[in-house]
Amino acid sequence: MSKKAPPSYPSLAVAPAAAPASVPAVAPDQQPTRSPRMRDRADQVVLYLEPAGHKALKQYALGADRKVHDLLLEAVEEWAAKRGIREQMRVM
Repeated sequence: MSKKAPPSYPSLAVAPAAAPASVPAVAPDQQPTRSPRMRDRADQVVLYLEPAGHKALKQYALGADRKVHDLLLEAVEEWAAKRGIREQMRVM
């Protein structure tokens, strides 16, 4: 058997992209400085949680209008402070 030619959809032709708006030139000494991304400044940590515990944590965060990430960081900061660790944990 021979292959059929794919169907043609002329009404779905891709329109040419519009030219980008011109951006005003900025002198090199006036270039805004970009701060490095958080992922470039921080160490990534993986945490494996029991699914039921993770779900409970997400529900608590939702009810408290907080993020799970912030709750976990607070817990790590409290743990470190109790053990005399004075290093900053949160990347600013």
